[in-house]
This record gives sequence, structure tokens and C-alpha cells, in this order.
Amino acid sequence: MGRDRKNFLSVLDNDKIGAFCAFDTDYSIFREKIYDGNLFKKFEIEGIEKCVFLKQIHSNFVEIYDENFNNFSCDGLITNYKNTALCILSADCLPLLLWHESGIIAALHSGRKGCFDNILKVCVDKILSKNPKLDTSKFHLFILPGICAKNYEISGKVLEFAGIKYPNFVKNKKLDLKAIVKSQAKNLNIENVKDSKICTFDDNRFYSYRKNETYKRFVSVIYMKD
Repeated sequence: MGRDRKNFLSVLDNDKIGAFCAFDTDYSIFREKIYDGNLFKKFEIEGIEKCVFLKQIHSNFVEIYDENFNNFSCDGLITNYKNTALCILSADCLPLLLWHESGIIAALHSGRKGCFDNILKVCVDKILSKNPKLDTSKFHLFILPGICAKNYEISGKVLEFAGIKYPNFVKNKKLDLKAIVKSQAKNLNIENVKDSKICTFDDNRFYSYRKNETYKRFVSVIYMKD
């Protein structure tokens, strides 16, 4: 999965793309903001000129980041802009980073509702609506640290709904969000899927709302290089 060092995990770093998560501090202070500059220079990341953070409302709404962007109330961004970091905050929900080799990136916040409402498909459909001839085999999906099934027990109406809509992903009242996303990716013909295999509940380096109801968040980031 690439290089791994203290407070920083790189999942892709080549001449075109950088994708990583940083967990050195609480990044929620940047929520719903476009930050001019590079927040990640301390990790020897070069070339980022803007960092875009969403409001994140636990939806499947995905927006395109361009010169007309003005809606922070969503849970996903798509862009073909270079040197622009798309940033997702999380503390158990799944951060999904998507790259198409033609020069398109996306960042998604996929919590339980995002997974249930298939934010990944919403994102890919939006990309394909603008680029109908894209080869889906050229998509790369990265699943950054999130809660694992053994630590994600559900109950009540959520359990009832999951048992009806996603019965193959519930066992002993435990819901496997990562498995849902991988199944959704397969249905979209996305074969290049890399899972960090890190559980935020188990790994004390990461914030976990399930564990202690923290409102602090780490950040997952994707950007295209010049």
C-alpha cells in the first residue's frame, strides 16, 4: 500500500497522483473550507496549492469541484484540477479515494448511510455522465482506514434495514461496510481496489467515534500532480 510512517499513510505516490491519510492532529477545524496553500508540507508533500474540505452531511451527494463550486453540503467531490487536494474527514466512516487514469479524481465520505445509498455509484455515474467513453478498468479505488465489521454492531431499524437490503454483509448484528463498498465497486467494474486494512476502532493512532464519541477527525487526501 505504499510508504507508511508516523502519523502518515501513503496509499499511492507516483508522477501523476498522491493519495494518503494524515492523523497527526484534528483536521476538523478545516471543515467546510477551501484552504489556500499546502497543509501537508510537514510530510514532504509538494505541489498542493489548495485543500478542499466539505461540510459532510452523511449523504450520497457528490459535487464537481471547478470554478463554479459553491456547495459544501455534500459527501463527495470530483475534479480534473491539478494541485488541488480533495480532503475527507473521518473517525470510523470509510474515506474512499478514486482515481481514473485519464486524469480524474474523487474523494468520498462513505459512512453507513453513504454505503447504504451507494455514494460510490453516484460518483462513478456522475463521472461517466460527463465522460461516457471512459474505460472503467482504469479506475483505482482506495479504501482508507475505517471501522471493521467486528467492531460495528448495529440494532433496531438499522439492523432490520441492513438485513433486508444487505443480508450478505451482516453477521451476528455486525455490519461490514468495507465488504459492501468492495461489492459495489465490483458491480461498477472497478477491479483495482486497495484496502488499507486498518480498523480505526482497533488502531489507537486513529480517531474513532464508536470507541469514545470523539468529534476529532483525521483526513484522507487525493490530488493530481503537474
